[in-house]
Amino acid sequence: MSEQAVIDNLDFARNGRVMRGEAQLAGFARLQDLLISDRGVVNYTLSGDIGAKGEPLLICVVEGELLLQCQRCLEAMVFPLHIESRLRLVQGATQFDDLDHGDEEEDSIPVSAEMDVLELVEDEILLSLPISPLHPPELCSGKRAQGAADEKRNNPFGALAALKVK
Repeated sequence: MSEQAVIDNLDFARNGRVMRGEAQLAGFARLQDLLISDRGVVNYTLSGDIGAKGEPLLICVVEGELLLQCQRCLEAMVFPLHIESRLRLVQGATQFDDLDHGDEEEDSIPVSAEMDVLELVEDEILLSLPISPLHPPELCSGKRAQGAADEKRNNPFGALAALKVK
């Protein structure tokens, strides 16, 4: 990440500011172990807003593509990113306890005078990744190989079926 974008997130939200940028995947240190290749970029937009109840919000949109490893066939797979997060800003740890849990589309983050925007973008990417990335079954070479092996293998209950007929 060539330039650090640091904002006062409360001021940013209250004034309805907007920040757009592009970030190199190679710059996201915590993401590296999950990627097959760190080439490429993600585009992000961070917007400040005020919610229906007057609460300050950040809207984070991240788009791009990651190259992950399919956990079934161990081949590379393209994982498209399209993330839209609504983040409610809260003052202090005690305010996290007071939140009504009515809106599950919003997450909460603490107010910060020096929030690193690219760290937030990396957090949102990490939270959006599947635990075990898999190709769709029809595209996965591991599923085809497993299906062929299953056909060749005898069913362990086949002997019981034969006994039942007798």
